[in-house]
Amino acid sequence: MKIQLLAAMVSLLAVDSAVASVTVEDLDGYNRESKYTEGVVNRIVTDSLHARTFNGWLFRNDAYDKCETGVVYDEITGQVIAPVGTTPGGAQAYTVDSIFLQGNFTEEQLQRTRVLAMNCESANGEQFVVKHKIPALPKITWDAQLVGVGPWNTPDCSGPAQHCGGAGWYNQVSYTSSLHINNGTKDGYCTATADEGAYSKVFNGYDSTPLFHTNHFAASDVIYNSNSRIFRQAVSCNNPSGTTERLTVWEITGENDINLVVDHTSYK
Repeated sequence: MKIQLLAAMVSLLAVDSAVASVTVEDLDGYNRESKYTEGVVNRIVTDSLHARTFNGWLFRNDAYDKCETGVVYDEITGQVIAPVGTTPGGAQAYTVDSIFLQGNFTEEQLQRTRVLAMNCESANGEQFVVKHKIPALPKITWDAQLVGVGPWNTPDCSGPAQHCGGAGWYNQVSYTSSLHINNGTKDGYCTATADEGAYSKVFNGYDSTPLFHTNHFAASDVIYNSNSRIFRQAVSCNNPSGTTERLTVWEITGENDINLVVDHTSYK
């Protein structure tokens, strides 16, 4: 793999330094689709199924143009992460290439912006380096508080059918949340789920959002029906790179005794 990365880096530098080469920048930012007005490429579209890989589609202007090699590199440091491979986009897709990363992103690399750089050549021999930006995964900053509402209920031990010793419960809980999300691109959106049967309201009273880049959402004293010792809430945010999911689990162990026992972030 080190030899492949070194070869890919040399290939990229060679094209960048060639006198006849032209670098075509991504002016559309970190969006799913980048369009170009010069060179041999019409557009590049990210189509990744998992955060740790990269897949995309490259649309050439002419069937005789070529874009056969490239790399993905860290936008800040310039370090090459891995080369990419290409295959024809389909039996009849003479100007479309499928792009795939020859490797996997580390968790650290998922937190950073990256760039796809494709080495392309026109039918008459002109050289181009065409770039497509890849955003970091969404960042979720979440502060919340859960408190019981009304009296603390305890099992009824009277009567012939006694069920003593069970845990108590609140009929309702009150949820206050401050949620800041940076999707890294305007092509990002989020969804939320609560306990089974409950409608999450963390996005200013809603359980999902339209496309947005960055925003703050507040929920103050939202009431949820609850007769369980566990209260779960999860927020998932998706952008062209993949999904960041943050799961929180609260445990109600007694009157005025509610604790956050799980606060876990995963990348998909």
